[in-house]
Amino acid sequence: MGLPRLILIAIIIGGGIWLWRRLNSRPLSSKHPAQTQTMVRCANCHVHLPQDRAVFKQPHWYCNSEHLQQGPKTRD
Repeated sequence: MGLPRLILIAIIIGGGIWLWRRLNSRPLSSKHPAQTQTMVRCANCHVHLPQDRAVFKQPHWYCNSEHLQQGPKTRD
C-alpha cells in the first residue's frame, strides 16, 4: 500500500468516527426551554427586576419598599 492510500483510509475512518459521534451525541439545548419571567422597571432607580420580586403601587413598580416610599423619579 502506498502512502496516499493510507492517508485516504485514515481520513475516511476519522470522518466516520466524527460523524458517528455527532449523530449519537445529546443535543446541547434542552427540550424544555427555561421559563421566562416578566421584568418590570423600578420607577425610582430604573433598575429592571423580575415582577415577582417587585413591589407594586398603582401605576408604578418599585424594587423595594424604600423606593416605594420615595416615589417615582424622572430619568436623568
